[in-house]
Amino acid sequence: MTHLSSIKDSKYVSNEALPTEISINENDLPNRKQSIFYIEKFNERYNLNQDFNNSPIDGTWRYIKKYYKPTPEFFKRQLFKRIPFIDWIRQYNLKEWLVPDIVSGLTIGIVHIPQGLGYAILAGLPPVTGLYVSFFPVILYAFLGSSRHLSIGTFAVSSLMILAAINSRVGTLIPPASVKSTMSTTTTVASDSSLDTTDFVYTADYSAALPTSATYSSSAKKFLSNDPNEARIMVAAALALLSGLIQLAMAILHFGYVTVYLSDSIVQGFTTGCAIHIITSQIPTLLGIKIQTVQGQSKVIKSWIEIFKNIKYSNGATCICSAISIALFAGVRDHINERFKGRMPLPVPIELIIVVLGTGLSAAFDFNARWKISIVGGLPLGIPTPAAPPMAAISDVIGDAIAIAIVCFAINISMAKLFATKYKYQISPNQELFAYGIGNVVTSFFHGFPACVALSRCAVVESTGGKSQIGGLLASIVVLIVILAVGPLFRTLPNACLAAIIVTAMKNMLLQTKQLPVLWRINKLEFLAWIITFWGVVLLDVDYGLYIGVAAMIFLLIIRTQKPHATSLGYLSSAGIYEDQNAYPSATDVPNIKIFRFEENIYYANVEMFKKLFMKRIGLRVDDQIRTMNEEIANIEREYKLRLAKPNKQLANLKRHFKKEEITINENVETDENKILEEKNEKIEEVKRKYRPSFDHIIIDCSPVNYMDMMGIRALIQIFKDFKEIGVTVLLCQVRPIVYRQLKRMNYMDVASRETIHVTINDAVMHALKTRASRDSVVYLPGAEMPYIGIENAAYTVDQEEEPDETVIKSYL
Repeated sequence: MTHLSSIKDSKYVSNEALPTEISINENDLPNRKQSIFYIEKFNERYNLNQDFNNSPIDGTWRYIKKYYKPTPEFFKRQLFKRIPFIDWIRQYNLKEWLVPDIVSGLTIGIVHIPQGLGYAILAGLPPVTGLYVSFFPVILYAFLGSSRHLSIGTFAVSSLMILAAINSRVGTLIPPASVKSTMSTTTTVASDSSLDTTDFVYTADYSAALPTSATYSSSAKKFLSNDPNEARIMVAAALALLSGLIQLAMAILHFGYVTVYLSDSIVQGFTTGCAIHIITSQIPTLLGIKIQTVQGQSKVIKSWIEIFKNIKYSNGATCICSAISIALFAGVRDHINERFKGRMPLPVPIELIIVVLGTGLSAAFDFNARWKISIVGGLPLGIPTPAAPPMAAISDVIGDAIAIAIVCFAINISMAKLFATKYKYQISPNQELFAYGIGNVVTSFFHGFPACVALSRCAVVESTGGKSQIGGLLASIVVLIVILAVGPLFRTLPNACLAAIIVTAMKNMLLQTKQLPVLWRINKLEFLAWIITFWGVVLLDVDYGLYIGVAAMIFLLIIRTQKPHATSLGYLSSAGIYEDQNAYPSATDVPNIKIFRFEENIYYANVEMFKKLFMKRIGLRVDDQIRTMNEEIANIEREYKLRLAKPNKQLANLKRHFKKEEITINENVETDENKILEEKNEKIEEVKRKYRPSFDHIIIDCSPVNYMDMMGIRALIQIFKDFKEIGVTVLLCQVRPIVYRQLKRMNYMDVASRETIHVTINDAVMHALKTRASRDSVVYLPGAEMPYIGIENAAYTVDQEEEPDETVIKSYL
């Protein structure tokens, strides 16, 4: 046993009154020799890899060389990577998945038909082009896509963007005319958007108006074609080709990482806002009214104004049909499928039942003729001859193609992430880009336009229990059969039945609002991002809402960096570590040492906050201290400068005497001047001691800092210089290799020596204690019940190759 009385003459003593006797076990004290690791010595000893962080250009080049070599292994790897169907079909659960996939595929295939027609009209194109977009991208995505629940095809957002792109080319690439010029009015085409519900029927020779390769070589120099319908299809095909190529390029360059900016909060707010758009677009169809097509910002508000203006013209029979369909759908889904889903082998395919019943009853009782209930109408047959999009339009539409490619990708990937999170499977953003790109490129050769996910169809896939893209294959087969042969059989299907299915399927999207109270409790910034995204989509438009949501999230992250957390650290004797003194009240200060941690990166956006919090936690405004100190020193300098400038009376009297006495006079004057200068320097040193703080070292824990820019490092350099001026040394510790490289590039070591950067907090603390031990006679330890902090007992040296300093390694306590 060692008694405390035996250490009273020791060099290390406590600043507290020592108790009369404290006994401790010598076996509990560490007696090993440890090293104070400077970062440079640490890097030399453990061979820091100088190329651990390469430039993006070098990394991209190595990636290309590694993964894109034309070898058999490369092609085999790419085959399995680029065609996920090969992998997941081998794991397909035939017994449990086949029936739900069949039901889902047949239902979605039928839903594709009216939506394809309606969205094509919304895009300002012949309706049959929507069926081509509902076939080619769908079947290709079934083989190439990584999501199990996405339904690629036509969608209102992409259709509206295509319409804007096409209309802006009227008079340049497209002759002034309307696509409606080739249609006569008798039956209504269903859609999933707030369309002008003017009735359309397709002429018998309408398919002849579709462009062929000969049509593309029109003699018109100003327009792509003299026929406005053909010119519009050409522009849309050019948009599909370019957007597909852009998405392919993004996939090859692995730009799928941009999805990190689509947080779950943004995705949920975005999809919920889109659900409001979809429901709003279906209200006219449910009521059987015609409203004026509205576009641009505040479309939802304008649509509801139009709805209320025309609600008095509602068709009673259509309302009854809609109400029965909604009641039947909601009743079976919520009270049978949900309630008994554990007892039934598969859910009741209520969507398919509604479609079949609606088509049969409408044909039997002639809904359209008797009660003016709008129906789908007939379809032209056949697939057009493939033709390349016009090269003359490529350069003109590239800006619109980039916007469409990015927005469609954002919508698609947000839905894919939503379902992947819900059903716990993985998706690949880069593979998704590849699938979208291939689908758009192929569709462009068949007079199609850019494809996109429809939220309503995805909701139907989920509600019908779809398990895989087998449903997508079946849906594309259904669309193909309709295109080739069976189109007329669905001409009597009421649009109200489809609208009811789509609106009721939005229930799950709207229920995402339940997450708001949870978000408010957990993270108010994410709550705010959800609200901003939702209202941006609802009040402005879908694409603008998405932009606003991403911008808002980035802005909120910037705000969070403007209010970082910073703390003072103390020593936890029981654990031998340093932690936040606010979180751990038992953490004690190491006397004469301040330990500071800034829990954010240090860069231009928060460097001022870093300096402000640093001064606050240290408890000293060094700039004010230096300014006041320099003012007193300047006053002393001025005072003694005046004293030295005053004529010396003795010198003035003696100058009248003999020249031989001048040497003595000069010696006397020099002696007086030296005394004055010594007195001045003593007063200056006294002032400096006066303004020297109670601590002599500051340790900055850099463990949370992953990045410093030029302004951040300059701030550190200035802090080091300022505190050095008042006799305080600033030490850095736990500096990450990437930050260490940035410090070297900014020549931080030229200002602060290599001994100011340590590996751990404990290394920095021991360096400070050793420095003080070599300068002072006493090194104070933290005042605690036992004056023991767990570091003064170990034999610490600069590194293990040097001889230990006996004044430091001497064991106390």
